[in-house]
Amino acid sequence: MELDVTPNTAKSEYLGGDIAWINSGEINKFRIISPTKYITKLGLQKSNTKLLPKGSVVVAITGATLGQVSLLETDSCANQSVVGIIPNLEFSSEFLYLWIKFNIDKIILNQTGGAQQHINKNDIANYPIIKPNKEYLKTINLKVYFDRISHNTKEILNLQQMRDLVLRKIFE
Repeated sequence: MELDVTPNTAKSEYLGGDIAWINSGEINKFRIISPTKYITKLGLQKSNTKLLPKGSVVVAITGATLGQVSLLETDSCANQSVVGIIPNLEFSSEFLYLWIKFNIDKIILNQTGGAQQHINKNDIANYPIIKPNKEYLKTINLKVYFDRISHNTKEILNLQQMRDLVLRKIFE
């Protein structure tokens, strides 16, 4: 489980590279396909941020997006308002996503803070996960459904881009 740190945004040499970077405001979709911000390799090296691998589950831990859960479709870094949970052989991305999504309200009951409510990395890390029965998981095959949703989401994005292109051509 990772809690990242925002690279120093005052240093332009840290921003605008080719490493995806997300903030908690982007964790409002089922999957994060194309982050809106990027940092440089230097920005990654000079900060405490870590690169979360594709398939990680990300959780917004503060502010208006507190409790939002998404899956990463691309390797990404995140700011300190995001906890990244990296899947392993015991828990797949799909299972972790559904488990956290289903239990996030209970996790949030542990929130702290006065002016701005938040949970922390430990609230998530210490919440018990019931180990799934592997045979049962094989029968429901979550990955097939998640992959289909991902494919459809990408198709929608492509269609929206084509629509925007056609509209620009029409009104030029």
